[in-house]
Amino acid sequence: MKHHTSRLDPTVRKQLQSIAITNDERVQELLDNPSRIGTFLDFRVDYAFKYILGHREVLMKLLNDILPVHVDAVEYLPNEIPVISEKEKRSVFDVICTNTGTGERFLCEMQRRPDSDMDDRLLFYGCSLVHRQVERASESYLLNPVYVICVADYIRQHPAAVPHDDFLFSYRLREDNWAEEVLSDKLRFYYLELPRLKKRWDATETNAERWCYLFRNLSKFANVPQNASGFEPVFEIARTGEMDPDELKRYLSTMVTDYDKIVIGEYNRKLGFQQGLQQGLQQGLQQGREETVRSMILEMAKNGMSTEQMARISHLAEDQIREILN
Repeated sequence: MKHHTSRLDPTVRKQLQSIAITNDERVQELLDNPSRIGTFLDFRVDYAFKYILGHREVLMKLLNDILPVHVDAVEYLPNEIPVISEKEKRSVFDVICTNTGTGERFLCEMQRRPDSDMDDRLLFYGCSLVHRQVERASESYLLNPVYVICVADYIRQHPAAVPHDDFLFSYRLREDNWAEEVLSDKLRFYYLELPRLKKRWDATETNAERWCYLFRNLSKFANVPQNASGFEPVFEIARTGEMDPDELKRYLSTMVTDYDKIVIGEYNRKLGFQQGLQQGLQQGLQQGREETVRSMILEMAKNGMSTEQMARISHLAEDQIREILN
């Protein structure tokens, strides 16, 4: 019996219901074999990211664990900012809310690939949320703080002096020569770089580390770990077996689309491969193109997919996957 539906915010539910259900054969195959779906959602999939953080208690925990703020009540906002003219760029966010007590705005974005314009995009998003606070007739420019969190499933470029195990980076407007002199705290950016955390779940020491681990590895858990204190709602909400049929179909549709964008997009960029993942793998097997298959499996592994997930997408046996990886 599903027991957390009422906690999914209506604003987020409406946004999720607009996501199309595809007729992809991989989705139907997973629906026909539910044991291959996994116990928990893949947090990095667009639908799952919005679905899990669409529950207030989870979102507030993330904000309080990651940011230097105290949030005890949030209101979800529309994830699209209306444009004034047709020439304006339309902004569609992942998860956006405001602190009902202080007026602070929070934007959470999941980014799977290191797109070259990501920093500019987040700056554009953040400035949009600043700009929309001042009405036309207002004579005051008093602003509420805007916090932009990017959950990045890749490692960004940093100076050599940055410790290799740092994974949470924050940025704001500072004076060039005197870092302690801050021009404004009203616009701040936080990057959570998932691959930089090398610890196992049972070795994590802070909630920020646990969030970092869960974002990348939630779907790999078969059960709720014993030391999940405070994170039980995340596991409860993320259970695939508790989802409505339409919710599960939309999740799986988004999952295969996201994986295609990541795996095939990266493969195309490096090797110029122009076929779909499934077609390419099958042709590779049939025509003896072992190196093609091997490269694509290694690319999936690089993007953090488990053996089970790679087998699910490629239709290869897990033994074949492990043989390639070894």
